[in-house]
Amino acid sequence: MPKKPDAIDRLESAREALAESPSKALWLLPPRASLPSMLRPERDFLYAEALRAMGFLARSERVYASVLSEVDAKGDPALCAEAALASAAALRSLGRVREARRRLQTAAKTGLFAYSSRIRLERALADRAEGRHAASLRVLSAMLRTALRQKDLAQAAFLLWAIGGAERLLGRLDRSASAFERSLALARRCKDPSAAGYALFGLAGVSRIRGRLPNSAEHYREAGRLFDKTEDIFAKAYAQCGYANALRQLGRLKEAEAHYLKADVLYSSIADEVDRAYVVWGRGQLRRQKGEIQAAQGLLKEALGLFARNRETRGVILSELALAQAVYALGRIREAEALHAKALRRARRAGLHTHLEAFT
Repeated sequence: MPKKPDAIDRLESAREALAESPSKALWLLPPRASLPSMLRPERDFLYAEALRAMGFLARSERVYASVLSEVDAKGDPALCAEAALASAAALRSLGRVREARRRLQTAAKTGLFAYSSRIRLERALADRAEGRHAASLRVLSAMLRTALRQKDLAQAAFLLWAIGGAERLLGRLDRSASAFERSLALARRCKDPSAAGYALFGLAGVSRIRGRLPNSAEHYREAGRLFDKTEDIFAKAYAQCGYANALRQLGRLKEAEAHYLKADVLYSSIADEVDRAYVVWGRGQLRRQKGEIQAAQGLLKEALGLFARNRETRGVILSELALAQAVYALGRIREAEALHAKALRRARRAGLHTHLEAFT
């Protein structure tokens, strides 16, 4: 009769399974109480990593925070740095950039040189998230030169993806598209379908802004096919929402509605309120295009509230602009003018060009 694996064997098996199948890693993880106390923080860290890989950012961040309450820079500096960096990435994605920066300070306090490059990268991504695009690009571009010189193609693909996003928000659409195309080429050379999928998301977004809607739809569809083979629920939802936006712009409203609803279910399943707000906004825009202005107004107000609560500036601007058009159609001219003016002021303060995006 084969020996039943003990808790430490299961912990090792979970670690090995994580990259290929986060859900399998979760299944393999032993109960916390079955492990010696010194291994419990590592077990929880693997649990958080699996959750984050599947898109459960808020849940994973709570577990990272729990790990950081048990380990410190002196007792276990490597695990402390790993948990702090992972927590920072999750917090940044959730729009909680100030908290993310505090986590980066925790990682830096470990003094481990092996993590200095990752800390520098996360700081640049935090700058990008706060709209400090020029500062972010300086660091990202310098890191890209180093990655290319060292022939670290996977790192270069990621950096080009980050650069493409910053260039897009600055309105430099040709540069943005070029960065995403280079990122996609490197991801394919590395045979990394996830990196290729995110590069396609970038290309799809910039193609839509440029009015190249069939290209945008195809990029989102291709990315969706790549992520269908993974357990990344967030990416699956993103593909559905992006594809719905492109279909809406192409006038294929019935198809767009179906994909928005799929995205809503997926985002709701991982409690991603910020990105779900883009679905609600998209559905409001769809109703407005169909002439169902009262229904549109309700959805756009809901989206605005979600964006405002989560400090998602671009989403707030999009919602204010769309809501201004809806209430104008209902004859409320002063309210419409005030909303439109507020959105313009907000965009200029943030250095965004959202108000000029005719194909969003």
